[in-house]
Amino acid sequence: MSIIRPIHLQIKNYDSPLAIDTDCPIFAWQLESENRGVRQTSYRIVVTETEENLSNEAELCWDSGKVGSSEQLNIRYSGQQLQSLSVYYWKVAVWDQADKQVWSEQQILLTGYLHETDWKAKWIGSGRKQPFYARHEFQVVKPVKRAFAVVSGLGHFKLFMNGSKVGNHEMDPGWTNYHKSVQYVCFDVTDHICTGTNVIGLSVGNGFYAGDAGGRHFYTIGKGYEAFGENLLAIGEWHIEYVDGSKALILTDTDYWSVRDSATTLANVYGSENFDARRYPIGWDNAPFDAAKWEQAVVLTAPSGRLVRQNQPPITVQKIYDTNGVEEPLEQVYVYDLGQNMSGMFEIHVSGLTGSKVTIKPGELRNKDNTVATPWDIVTFSEYTLAGTGDIEIWKPDFSCYGARWVQIEGCTRDGADSAKPVIHDVKGYFVTSAAKKVGELEADDPRITQLAQIILKAIESNLQSVHSDCPTIEKLGWVETASLMGPSIMYVKQVEELWLKITRDMTEAQTDKGLIPDIAPEYSRFEDGFRDSIAWGSAVIFVPELLLQTYGNRTAIVEAYPAMKAYMAYLHTKEIHGGFIGHGLGDWGISPQTGGDYVENVETAFYYEAFRLMAKYALMLGYSEDHAHYEEKAKRIKQLYNERLLRQVPGETRYAYCKLNGEYDPENQVMQAMPLYFGMVPEEQLPDIENALLQAAASHQLRSGEIGLRYLFGALAKINRNDIVFDMMMQPEHPSYIRFVEQGETALPEFWTDESRSRNHDMMGHILEWLYKHMLGISSIKDAYQEIGIAPICIDKVRSVRGSYHSVRGIIQVDFSHGQDGVRLQVSLPPNTSGEVKIPLAVANGKVFEAGQETEFEPIWENGQPFGLIKISSGNYTFYTAEEYEK
Repeated sequence: MSIIRPIHLQIKNYDSPLAIDTDCPIFAWQLESENRGVRQTSYRIVVTETEENLSNEAELCWDSGKVGSSEQLNIRYSGQQLQSLSVYYWKVAVWDQADKQVWSEQQILLTGYLHETDWKAKWIGSGRKQPFYARHEFQVVKPVKRAFAVVSGLGHFKLFMNGSKVGNHEMDPGWTNYHKSVQYVCFDVTDHICTGTNVIGLSVGNGFYAGDAGGRHFYTIGKGYEAFGENLLAIGEWHIEYVDGSKALILTDTDYWSVRDSATTLANVYGSENFDARRYPIGWDNAPFDAAKWEQAVVLTAPSGRLVRQNQPPITVQKIYDTNGVEEPLEQVYVYDLGQNMSGMFEIHVSGLTGSKVTIKPGELRNKDNTVATPWDIVTFSEYTLAGTGDIEIWKPDFSCYGARWVQIEGCTRDGADSAKPVIHDVKGYFVTSAAKKVGELEADDPRITQLAQIILKAIESNLQSVHSDCPTIEKLGWVETASLMGPSIMYVKQVEELWLKITRDMTEAQTDKGLIPDIAPEYSRFEDGFRDSIAWGSAVIFVPELLLQTYGNRTAIVEAYPAMKAYMAYLHTKEIHGGFIGHGLGDWGISPQTGGDYVENVETAFYYEAFRLMAKYALMLGYSEDHAHYEEKAKRIKQLYNERLLRQVPGETRYAYCKLNGEYDPENQVMQAMPLYFGMVPEEQLPDIENALLQAAASHQLRSGEIGLRYLFGALAKINRNDIVFDMMMQPEHPSYIRFVEQGETALPEFWTDESRSRNHDMMGHILEWLYKHMLGISSIKDAYQEIGIAPICIDKVRSVRGSYHSVRGIIQVDFSHGQDGVRLQVSLPPNTSGEVKIPLAVANGKVFEAGQETEFEPIWENGQPFGLIKISSGNYTFYTAEEYEK
């Protein structure tokens, strides 16, 4: 019985079904089945305004009808006009190839504001730049059916109702160019409302909206940062529906809203906060409370950016780390080891006299005397002033996080020997990251490889916030090249579809009038020269939508960003040199610590070609025939010019290789040969020469690449079936090396190839993670966002087994691979509605492959002298063997 069930129903481009701010939502789902070869042959979606109508299929807002299609990722709503802040219900039925139908569970869909004019609330605040509290009381006298709140506060806000924090979010809303867009957040507050007096509380801090350095590290000040507004402010609406069908609306305005300055006296987004517990108005977010001395809220000028729903996952606490150990390197200076370098909010447990202070200094580095150090000796610390209640007081920051493993506590004792100083009882680390779901698991029999995957994952998670930051310590900026270059690695371990769409929008909002996509988005600081204008960064506006398409089947970014892509390509055209080369930028940045690479024209122009190729693809997809012809011609021209000027005969030899524009040839430069190979720029007749040139450059099996070329180096070597070289590069005992970081005890990936990297929590060099999943574990998408799946784990003597899974946009893909003297064993699981191509290594050319005890036919192929069997499979679970002994 080949029944399939639709599960994990989703509204595309949103992390939750609350406040969908589009009148044309896109529906998607996954499928599950216990059987092999199960496909979806048809679907039907119905949408209604009530659960009863959905159950009865009556008074439908939309009925797609039975549609003969296997599509499960991109079905656009085409029904009655949806209304703002309205509840809808939907479900989907699917049919298998036996024409058996199964309905999904029902799902809610709450629209957000579909038009900016729908907002009735006003922006309010204290009229000052300092953090503030705002409160409002209202009455409820009858049963509540449901209630939703839509709220924003700049720079960051927390929402409280009746004494409890609403939701598990941290640092809402997401960072944006507040002149262009301001995100709001929707909460289901039904369970937070009680009969009688209810209290709403808003706590607002600075963030990037109106940054406050407080005399401490604030990276972007002095580098072009300008505050977006003079005052902190908040807006919110609470929509309440009662059981009897009546409704109530609570708005931020001047009536009955009171404000006062916060106990948070400094909210520095770079990780420094001051909190004076003596100033905290206990019970302010609950009733009863005397707010007679609070000020009346003032209506403030709204930010110029339009209000949009926070589409990406919120930032949440992933894990709380307890202290592993405590040292006292200096008298009454205590260093707490949390065991993990993280983007953290660090909590202290302290007791002492009223007005006494504790200083908290987190850091991911330590000095020779074991005190906490910071890169470049930047000044980052927080101060907590005790209320002196006599009890243990607990505090952690509200509006910022910082990268650290160690937390240094000063100004107190641990044993209470000095009665004038507070006593520190405990320190905890709250690891905060995007709530993006974890989708990848990988384990090898060499535990160092498993650990390597883990430290890269921790660096990824530390930098997944509302942007993809470069590091949680020094800069906290959305350098956009990692969204493109590290995107494939990140997408193997985290579900970042909505966040990468938000990053694409950040790039379009950062675009200049001339068409430049700057290297940072949102552009909170402005760098010049190569650090603002480098194609490996700017082209992310073109490359990221391709990743979204290939990984998630998401077309939205291509549609939305296409005008910005065109403008960027027109800008680059004005920067061409020598008839079509791009000669400005950073080249292969990171090839040596903190330096740009050489061979700028080679690197930048290869990106230029690939950008034209993708533009031609997008234009064809979107039906722009003139654009398609234009970009195809441009790509052809750049490719021809690239080969005419850079592909040269090696001096004194008959073979060809890629050289610098001036003819200089460096036989050890790997990236110069790898990039044109990866992008398909090499003329067919010269392919053997370029492959050999790459192999010569990689003959030492030692890495010679920075972050820009690294992905293409690994990809090019894999393309010519030399994954053994990539493996050896990864396992080198000395730098540049990945395994060196593991053996040095790093718990997150450092920034550069050195033991003394300034940042110990960068993921920009983590491209080996894509290789581990795509080639070592062997999972890849052949076609249509994992509708056709490749399974091809590599067989290396130094790794006898590898297993793992990837939760693709269509469902879970699992691989368990091992090999030894008895042969090869490969277990594979593919989700319904997909097919696969399995490549299994053979001991001999005429070897046999068995599945479930039966000999299986395969297509024999050879790669580098090694025989393989190629097997086509449908969805389901399989166990392949190359020796009958495994069946015994």
